[in-house]
Amino acid sequence: MNTDDDNTAGAATGGVFVSISPSSGGAVRPLDPAHDSSAAVILAASTFAATADAGLMVLRKARSDEANAVNAMTVGGEVVAVYITRKIPLSVEVTALAVATDHRGQGYGRACMTDALRRAGKLPLVVETDDDSLGFYKKCGFKLVGRRVTSDGRTRYRLGWHAPGLRFKGGSTASIAREAAASERAHDRATTGEA
Repeated sequence: MNTDDDNTAGAATGGVFVSISPSSGGAVRPLDPAHDSSAAVILAASTFAATADAGLMVLRKARSDEANAVNAMTVGGEVVAVYITRKIPLSVEVTALAVATDHRGQGYGRACMTDALRRAGKLPLVVETDDDSLGFYKKCGFKLVGRRVTSDGRTRYRLGWHAPGLRFKGGSTASIAREAAASERAHDRATTGEA
C-alpha cells in the first residue's frame, strides 16, 4: 500500500463510513440511489455492452444481493468513480471498478481501492482482471495469486491485497479517523458560517 501518495482518512458519519482522500479531494461513500444514472454511465465501460443500460443492470444486480456493496467517489458533488464489492468466503472481491472517462489518471481508482481495502477490514481484497488492468491493480498493491486461460484464449489474472492491522504514515487508522472527523467538523462549521 503506498501511503505517500494517498493518506486516505476515514470517518463515521451518520452510521456510514466515509473515506476522505486529501490527495484527490474526493469522498467515498455508499452510492446514493439518486446518483444511479450517472454511476451507470461510468460503469458502462466495465460491461461488454458498454451502454448506460448495461451499467444500470450491473447496479441493480449488485443491489439485489446483501453480500454486495456499491460505493462511489464524489468530487464537488459529482460522481467520478464507482466500485462494487462482494463478500465471499474468507475475502472481499472487487467485482467492478470504473472511473469516469474525463477523470481518469487522477488517482480516483487507486483511492477507491484503498477505500475498499479499509472496508474489507482484516479480510483480503481480491480481484480478477485481464491484461488491460493488471498493471493498475499491481500499482495499487495487489499481488498475483493465480492465472488461467479462458476457453476463448484470453488470460485472466487473480490478484489479492491484504493489509491486516493497517498502519499509515503519521499513525494508525484510529488516529487518521480522528483527524478526518475533526476535519469534517471544521468543514461543516466553515460551510454553515459558524466560528
